[in-house]
Amino acid sequence: MLELSMLTQDSWKLFPRLIEQKINHLLDEAEPNEAKAYQLYKTCKNENLWRNSFQLFNVHLGDFFSQPKSERAKSYFDNFLDRPMNRSIFDDFQLTFRTADVNSKSLSDTADWSRRMLEENCKSGAQVTSTEVLTKTLRSITSPPLFEKDHDIEFEDFCIAWKKTVFTIFGNKHDAELETILREIRWLNKLLKNPELQVEKVNFRPGIYLTQTEIDWTMAIQNAVFDYAAAPEYPLSRGPEKERLIFLERAARLYNIIQTTTKEELLQHRESVRNTVLDQCGWLLRQKAS
Repeated sequence: MLELSMLTQDSWKLFPRLIEQKINHLLDEAEPNEAKAYQLYKTCKNENLWRNSFQLFNVHLGDFFSQPKSERAKSYFDNFLDRPMNRSIFDDFQLTFRTADVNSKSLSDTADWSRRMLEENCKSGAQVTSTEVLTKTLRSITSPPLFEKDHDIEFEDFCIAWKKTVFTIFGNKHDAELETILREIRWLNKLLKNPELQVEKVNFRPGIYLTQTEIDWTMAIQNAVFDYAAAPEYPLSRGPEKERLIFLERAARLYNIIQTTTKEELLQHRESVRNTVLDQCGWLLRQKAS
């Protein structure tokens, strides 16, 4: 079995991008809060699209938002209405963190993942990187006050919210420690946006040639794993031959094992393995020679 340490070795370099994606994904899997659900109900009622109770309408809303965001089509909800809604009404079905009810477990999982990443890669005390602090940080982002950002969260938004949370809990007690960590992760973010700053010259790194079959397989894994579905097997019986593709196949195989296991020692690595698979897919698709 592939060593878990090998699978997670590159995740830290991508921490700014991964935490940004994870926070925004909390909104992708959220449902409307009670006020938003009732507002959508009243809109459909006033437009003579719906004649039944709010309770039944709410059941259909739950069904609609339980689907992956990419599959939430207007036609799906139109099936429950007396007639199809206008596009402008459907646009109002888009949620923000101000109108969404975020899944508490998903938020806790994201906070715990952040804690592990920070504690494993930063020399810091347990207080500023505790699950409690990071959970409160994420809650401040996903339950924004009026006039603060409520969607399209960026990495810097996380940094600002984290600093505010630490100050609210501890005052200035841990300022120096937190600033050290923030400088490091902001530098990682700068490297991601400006790869030419890397010591290794990107221009001298040759691309990797991928056949169309290899590209299709890599994209299929990326799409499946992003939606927490099973990663497809390599389509050719001989298996992949390129080193990076062999690594991806092993990582995807381990991911599939974890998806079906009940062993806690494997389940605790589910997110880190998933992120590694997504990282590898992204690297291959970015670096492929044209």
